Amino acid sequence: MKQNNQYNKSVELIEAMENVLGYAPGFRAIHAGGRFYHGVFKATDIAKTYSKAIHLQGDEIPVTVRFSKGGTDPDSFFGPTLGMATRFYLPNGVSMNTVMLNMKLFFANSPEQLLKLLEAGMPLGEGTGPNLEGIKKFASENANVGYALNLVSEREGPVSFANTAFWAHHTFLYRNEDNKVVPARSSWIPVSGVLGRPAAELAAESIDVLYIELEERLAREKIMFDLVLELAEPNDPIDDPSAPWPADRKTVVIGRLTISERADEKAFTDPIMNHDPTQLTEGIETTDDPVLHARRGVYEASVAKRTGGWKGTTGGCPFGHG
Repeated sequence: MKQNNQYNKSVELIEAMENVLGYAPGFRAIHAGGRFYHGVFKATDIAKTYSKAIHLQGDEIPVTVRFSKGGTDPDSFFGPTLGMATRFYLPNGVSMNTVMLNMKLFFANSPEQLLKLLEAGMPLGEGTGPNLEGIKKFASENANVGYALNLVSEREGPVSFANTAFWAHHTFLYRNEDNKVVPARSSWIPVSGVLGRPAAELAAESIDVLYIELEERLAREKIMFDLVLELAEPNDPIDDPSAPWPADRKTVVIGRLTISERADEKAFTDPIMNHDPTQLTEGIETTDDPVLHARRGVYEASVAKRTGGWKGTTGGCPFGHG
């Protein structure tokens, strides 16, 4: 496997995102607005045949989930983009993360291409917003970017976090006890089904409407997501998060997440909560995807900026499990 520089373009990417989308001091560079929730994850019996990862062996694992709105302004209205970052608190005292969005593909195949896309969207003047014509021109010249943006434009707005599907754009390598490796992409699929509505409706709602809906729902019932693996075939691209796979790829449910209540962030032993998607555990490995490897540097640089300097994270469990 090739070595990838985790800091490749990280500072330039953060600066470009801020120039195009804006920046709220003290908040994440993207998906600035979010809330945390407690839950548990339990793997299905078949999960261990794909990976020896400790959370996929069948024991109940505590988790936190951060549901977030897209964009850089935590006080913005909800739009069609949502995020779901999950941290698994493993019994060996460490943790691992998954990061997913409610869109199937990423916008670029490399940090360099993403930077060029952001540069194409640079506002033409102060307060004018992103240069949409520049983005359209770049998308027309880069088929993978155009394809991903088209998928986003066709997407409905969310009704509830509990009725939204989320995808990890990156492929990971799942290794079992027999040392068999299977490349796969993962997703969270809501057990209560996927629902949508016109995205414009959200602009008429309050800025916390989806959090209010979720918390009212949690007061009545728990919400559940299935963790689904989409298994790669030999010729499928596994290092490009912008590349689609054929629709007939085999899928398998490897676990269920049950979310029970909103978390008290003041009680977290790790208040920074950097959801680095390369923070994994034995049995799940990264590919040579350059976007995935660059994200580690982007996440660390973002943490440093919003906290006034890198202070480290403990990875401690807010449930009191270490």
